[in-house]
Amino acid sequence: MEEAARPKETTVVKRFASGSKFSTLLVVVVIAVLLGSASGFFLASKSTSKIAVPIADKNAPKTAATDESRCRDFADGTIVAKDTKKVDYSEGTHTLQREKAQPVALTSSVVDLSEYENKNVKVFGETQKALKEGWLMDVCRVEAI
Repeated sequence: MEEAARPKETTVVKRFASGSKFSTLLVVVVIAVLLGSASGFFLASKSTSKIAVPIADKNAPKTAATDESRCRDFADGTIVAKDTKKVDYSEGTHTLQREKAQPVALTSSVVDLSEYENKNVKVFGETQKALKEGWLMDVCRVEAI
């Protein structure tokens, strides 16, 4: 008699059908991909940053470097070509001879230093680490004095 008085047990949690887990996951993935694509398209179309392409200035000197921030060191004197045939190892292609001061070994991939040989000039560039020379400069700009 006690069994008849007890109410029937019901389960609160019910199992999904076996195919519905896959379909639910598929729906969630499709919605996530669509929302991600839409937000990416929206953010890309609102972008105001444009790629800046530098335009060469026709009035700029032929030997001017485009990045002036690297030209923070300077020295003045006479540029003399180095005779690299006599030495096994030489830093720089030219030397800047200065009055009562240490000579500067010069190298450059921007300026053709041979155009300024035996001329009194002021060179601008960046000091490099030298192995044998006292001062090695990578020249980015030359001004005739």
